[in-house]
Amino acid sequence: MTENLEKETHNEFYPVPPPYSVATSLPTYDEAEKAKAAAMAAAAAEVAQREEEYPPRDDFSDADQLRVGNDGIFMLAFFMAFIFNWIGFCLSFCITNTIAGRYGAICGFGLSLIKWILIVRFSDYFTGYFNGQYWLWWIFLVLGLLLFFRGFVNYLKVRNMSESMAAAHRTRFFFLY
Repeated sequence: MTENLEKETHNEFYPVPPPYSVATSLPTYDEAEKAKAAAMAAAAAEVAQREEEYPPRDDFSDADQLRVGNDGIFMLAFFMAFIFNWIGFCLSFCITNTIAGRYGAICGFGLSLIKWILIVRFSDYFTGYFNGQYWLWWIFLVLGLLLFFRGFVNYLKVRNMSESMAAAHRTRFFFLY
């Protein structure tokens, strides 16, 4: 009866504790720390061996590429500033920290300014905005064109400069070795 009661109390919900011989054969604190240090040294040696197999590339700087950005960021900031006008310009200019994002925002805002000047100029709803002062219309139109071309051309210059610098660095790296 006691064996039956003991089996019922020590089932999968109440596991049996390990025997005393297992608990007394555990390593001491010093032995555990030495084993841990040896494992960390082996892991560091393995990482160093992998780094020797795949040396870091000197011809490409990730930091430079992150500062410049890419065409996708330029187009995203451009469309955001073009579609959402002032708010899109402020958001895309302040949120992005790359050159592509900043010039895309400037480019999109310039085209947005042109869009709104043409809407106001040729709309029947906005008849009193340019009462005989068409020089003001031309100033805003030229300002929008300048912003658009400034953003686009400057981004192309920076992108081509970063690509040519990377190519020159690759060429120099090739001739050094």
